[in-house]
Amino acid sequence: MLTLGIVLCYLLGLSVLLLISRKYSWAEVVGFSFLMGMGIETFFMFFLDIIGIRYSPTVLIGINVFSIVALCGANYKNLSLLKDEFKIPAFSIQQINFVAVFIFCLMAYLLYAVTVKNLFWPPTEHDTIGSFDKLGRVMAAEGRLNISLYKYDLEGAGGLYPPLFHASFAYVYIFGAEIPKIVTTLFFVSLLTSFYGLVKNYVGSTAASLFTFILMVSPEMFSHAALSLGNMPTTAYVCAGALATFTWLDKRDSKYFWLGAIMMAFVIWIRTDTVVFTAAALLIVGIDFLKTKDWKKTLIYGAIAVAPFILWSLYLKMIIGTSTGNKFDLGIGYNTQRMDLMLGYVKAFLFGGQKGAIDGGQLYGLVFWIFFLMLIINLGLIYKKGVKEILLDKLNVLVFFFVSFALYFILFYLIDEKIQRAPISSLMESSFKRGMFCFIPIALFYASTNKAALWLWEKVEIFRKGK
Repeated sequence: MLTLGIVLCYLLGLSVLLLISRKYSWAEVVGFSFLMGMGIETFFMFFLDIIGIRYSPTVLIGINVFSIVALCGANYKNLSLLKDEFKIPAFSIQQINFVAVFIFCLMAYLLYAVTVKNLFWPPTEHDTIGSFDKLGRVMAAEGRLNISLYKYDLEGAGGLYPPLFHASFAYVYIFGAEIPKIVTTLFFVSLLTSFYGLVKNYVGSTAASLFTFILMVSPEMFSHAALSLGNMPTTAYVCAGALATFTWLDKRDSKYFWLGAIMMAFVIWIRTDTVVFTAAALLIVGIDFLKTKDWKKTLIYGAIAVAPFILWSLYLKMIIGTSTGNKFDLGIGYNTQRMDLMLGYVKAFLFGGQKGAIDGGQLYGLVFWIFFLMLIINLGLIYKKGVKEILLDKLNVLVFFFVSFALYFILFYLIDEKIQRAPISSLMESSFKRGMFCFIPIALFYASTNKAALWLWEKVEIFRKGK
């Protein structure tokens, strides 16, 4: 039964993808199908709760089958062209990229190890036992989103988050899972494959596989690939939404417009603090509007990306009877001690070094060092390529990274320690540290696709092919 639920989730996501476009790489199909499917599944569960229908395998199977058939029926003419376009790729030993194959083998082994742990090691983390896994189990048992835990304030901190993550746990529990961590593996696979597919639009398989490997083995995030916490799944959606948006702004391919908008909607449907990425995405799309004057796409993107935030805020206020806004102290002003403390942690996170119990170099490996190094090298090309060309190179990526990071910093600066029941140092060493995952794919995307990087990969490919 669990296998059926996962297959239906993938088919649902794939049906939506093919409705948008039938031209995707295999990596994009694998990565986006699950992210799309699970996001829609949780919206189904949300609206079922609104209209008072209890969850059950029968109900979810019925909705999935109906939706998949309806989507494929509406897209029949487009799908009928796939059989004529499908061609078995030509194969020759000379065309094999052995470097990429070797990297893929390493990633496959590491993924196997993580998957084994997820299949047989139950959730043990404090946050998931006290909130996410508990929410998913009770949702599956009671068949609704507005579960009885809310009546007694037992939902935990995750109960105020939008439902995508814990509803994904509920989804697999409904279909018979004993532990929900197969979802963690599928989110991790989706993160890696969507990143690879989108980077591959700019560079060859050697560079794309190398940077996907660097993404995979970022120490702290790789550890979360075997945990049942929401930070890594959140990173998968931020990666998919942001990189698809960057690709649309660069290449003007409408399929990436819709993917970017929908994935950014799911970004705010999984955690509330991800509003910083929504704001950054709206900013770069707004800047693009100043050049294109395309009202239609700008408004559509904004409406799709913001709608889940509005829906969940209304649900919390009208159904649950609470909100997330009371966790912040908007009158805090400038606190030198607090600012110095937080900046010290940020320095350790980005550049390495010790701060409190944090050793930044052990958390994210070489990711942010590579990012800043490639940024400096790229700026050095100004003397060769010209100021305008280099400063505008991947500017939307840099704006997104630095604006979202600044907003994320401000968000934590404003947290009321008394209401949160934790000092800011503790929050920086736990929540802020894990939230840094979302910036890793953005940093690696820039580091692998700017002009300096493209020049380097061109030389690497010449050397690899022996030309």
